Amino acid sequence: MSNRSLLTYVLISSFILSILIDQASAFGPHKYDCCINYTRKPVPIGFIKGYMEQSSLKVCRIDAIIFLTVEDKKVCANSKDAWVKSTMRRLSYRLKQLSKKRPDENGDGKKAIPDHFTAIVTPAAP
Repeated sequence: MSNRSLLTYVLISSFILSILIDQASAFGPHKYDCCINYTRKPVPIGFIKGYMEQSSLKVCRIDAIIFLTVEDKKVCANSKDAWVKSTMRRLSYRLKQLSKKRPDENGDGKKAIPDHFTAIVTPAAP
């Protein structure tokens, strides 16, 4: 094999590999924001505007609760921790209280349930 054909072979192989790598990463876990560890420090409830649940049965490796802060940051917490359970109950209670109000009950033309509370999900019943 001549040097010219070897160079052509290497260039074509590199091009094909670069295409395949890009396609594989487009569908892999790199496109998900997964928690990989938990915070050890409780987050004050006044800084939390909602939460989401992360399941290890899907793409992510661990089960977690992802708290959404008022500064739009995500904090990963262990759903088995007492402070996490308490915070989730309090957020769910807050959402239920807000949902009991009629949208025009404030009298100021604003919604009784702010848009940022749509991120709160109630935990599944045990």
